Amino acid sequence: MGMYDDLLAIKGSGSVFDKLTPVSPAKADEIKILSKALPDGYVSFLLDIGFGEIGEVGYMLYDGLIDPLEIYGGKGLGGILLFGDDLQGFNSGFKTENWSVVEIDSVNLTVYDAASDFQCFIRGKIMELG
Repeated sequence: MGMYDDLLAIKGSGSVFDKLTPVSPAKADEIKILSKALPDGYVSFLLDIGFGEIGEVGYMLYDGLIDPLEIYGGKGLGGILLFGDDLQGFNSGFKTENWSVVEIDSVNLTVYDAASDFQCFIRGKIMELG
């Protein structure tokens, strides 16, 4: 039984995550190569449920991880990899030391603890936007 079988069962029936698209085969191969280092909940979600917009202008889940330097330039956010944003100025990502989830305020780059793991975070986000 898969980690997100309950979500797969309702995807396509009007859920807030209906528009998510599973990653491409090439991206899936890339993720599988890195999956020993990445949290299972994150990898499974991208492969089984997908990436994209959750809700109507609610949350954007990227198709992979992004170094904060790509978004914030030379600002120091070492040890964090981003996986999404709320389309309003907060990015979400992992603290790579323990793979807990954090949120970053783009105005002042304050880092807030958001969840102990990706599965808790994404299920909470789906409930919030549903």
